[in-house]
Amino acid sequence: MSTIDIVLTDLTFPAKLGDEHCKFRPLISIRYRDSDNKIMFAREAMPGLGKRDYWECEKGNKDKPGYVRHNTEPKVDMGKLATSRREIIFDDLDIKKLESLELEIFDIDIKTGFLDGLRDNVLKVLPVAVAPFIPVTLPLTLTLIKGAVEKGTGKKVSDLEKGLISKAMGREDGVARSLWTNSTTLTSDPQQTLTMSGSGLKGDYSVTLRMEVT
Repeated sequence: MSTIDIVLTDLTFPAKLGDEHCKFRPLISIRYRDSDNKIMFAREAMPGLGKRDYWECEKGNKDKPGYVRHNTEPKVDMGKLATSRREIIFDDLDIKKLESLELEIFDIDIKTGFLDGLRDNVLKVLPVAVAPFIPVTLPLTLTLIKGAVEKGTGKKVSDLEKGLISKAMGREDGVARSLWTNSTTLTSDPQQTLTMSGSGLKGDYSVTLRMEVT
């Protein structure tokens, strides 16, 4: 079984991106094949799904705790972010071959109150048999939800249903807005540095990730 450790080392966004779109939450998705050659997905939001799990880059909030925008450039200042806030670790993956990595940058609206009741909102769309496997003492994550679905159904699932991902991320309820999506092909190298760039809302974005497979 394998572990994938991903650390985001750069996120640059358009200089003209307005404050109303500057609470960032990346969604990372790994596509791979397991030992049975079945296509599988590992997905997680960075730094998480909670109401405080985003990177604050609104200029109007520069004096508030958690502000991580670079002082002079339109980018996240990684020196202001603890590694744990920009790292995702996928454990116990049955990987035969890595195929691709997709990254989607979301802007989070914290004013609606939806994130305060995220756990209850997600439980409403899960099968009844799955709910007992969502521990109330742990932060809600996509990995935790997928594990609960597998335990509740007794079946290995290749991926969460798109509607469930959308609900957990807040997209379905208008809490999360997609700013930019990009993907890249993965190699078999145990250590990879990945840079993706392209056009999104209000201009060009660029992200660099460091990935290690053990």
